[in-house]
Amino acid sequence: MLAMHTNRFILTGWLIILLFIIKTAGCDRLSVIESFDGTEFTLVDQFDEEIRFPESFKGNVLLVSYVYTHCPDICPMITYNLRDVQRALPEADNFMLISISFDPDRDTPEILYQYAENYRLDQQNWRLLTGERAQVEELLKKLQIATVKTPTRFAEDDTPIYFIDHTDRVTLIDKRGQVRRNYPGSELRSEKVIEDIQTLLAES
Repeated sequence: MLAMHTNRFILTGWLIILLFIIKTAGCDRLSVIESFDGTEFTLVDQFDEEIRFPESFKGNVLLVSYVYTHCPDICPMITYNLRDVQRALPEADNFMLISISFDPDRDTPEILYQYAENYRLDQQNWRLLTGERAQVEELLKKLQIATVKTPTRFAEDDTPIYFIDHTDRVTLIDKRGQVRRNYPGSELRSEKVIEDIQTLLAES
């Protein structure tokens, strides 16, 4: 009889430990990676409105991508992946998508607005950001996004032509402006991202 009670006690103990591991594993998945405390970057969006990142978006969960409008391959994939996430959360309050251009010389607010129109993005909760090169580069450094520009050549009308290799990443930022998770942008698993977004939206 004593052995039976002991076995039940041990089994209950292991179940408690297992549940704790499962619970904490979920928390670790979205643990804070980086904070913007005391740091902000002055940018401008596709409507030519000044944005202080991330302060202007405090209180919102952000899904942030890094693109440039002349990108021939990976950026369109990233943009379509984020658009899928946006369309899966049409009623989500306090959720925004952000696309940061790392080609500020060519990506003016007007160009970013046209980019959004071409991709049929719902711009109510999607901001495309550009700005002074120094501010953009400091923000990318903070977010650990690397870029490498190819040599520039010129078209017959003297238009510069170049491409930019870059980190394939999408960043999830919580309501307090803290980085909580990074994903591969071109291979985004939307169902997992949506689950993570909903978890952060539920946080007080």
